[in-house]
Amino acid sequence: MEPLLLLGLLGLGAWAALDNVALGQFMVSRPLVTGTLAGTLLGDPWNGFVLGALLEVTHLWRVPAGGARLPESGPAAIPGAVLAVIAPPGAGLAAGFVLALVLAALGGAGVVGHRRLIGGLLGPEAGVSRPARLRGVLLLGLTLDALRGALITGTGLAVALQAPTGLLARWPLDPASTLVLLLLGAALPAGTLARTLLPERASRRLLLAAGILLGAGAALMTGGFPGGGP
Repeated sequence: MEPLLLLGLLGLGAWAALDNVALGQFMVSRPLVTGTLAGTLLGDPWNGFVLGALLEVTHLWRVPAGGARLPESGPAAIPGAVLAVIAPPGAGLAAGFVLALVLAALGGAGVVGHRRLIGGLLGPEAGVSRPARLRGVLLLGLTLDALRGALITGTGLAVALQAPTGLLARWPLDPASTLVLLLLGAALPAGTLARTLLPERASRRLLLAAGILLGAGAALMTGGFPGGGP
């Protein structure tokens, strides 16, 4: 990978980590955005968009309220999108999705550690009373946030670039079938959000019926039913 492209991806990971809470909140931290931007940098925005959309659906049900521990899917989507682009079609998307899920979980743990560190420095027992000291601690927090995002992205890129393409080429499903499979997996956690937003059973039944119809249509398009699709 070219050094300039690598720096761009690392910078995007740092920006996504900062945008998550600390600075901006321009939605760059959403995996749909970071995945698409990473794919665009690699010349394949579609695969980046698809990878980001899968992660978005998977993590959409998690609500950032109270002390909830959330996966950090923004920086994690970047290596996932890279693997989806450079690896064989279908297999790259599946492997990139799994890689992004693992990195998002690690990123979430890093967020918890980061907040505990900064909270300890700013806590009542720390005796922070001087404005200069306060600015220093806040600057430290922003710097560590950016470094954490770049570290998650860099670690994922190292894995993605060393992925065994020969092994991935043995993936048995074509790209369309792989996408349907991953969408089904992503729909399971998304059902939790639907249950929250649609408390009435009638609305849930309607949503279930719509899901069955969409699943049947996808199966027909990919040849999942006898006589269906190419």
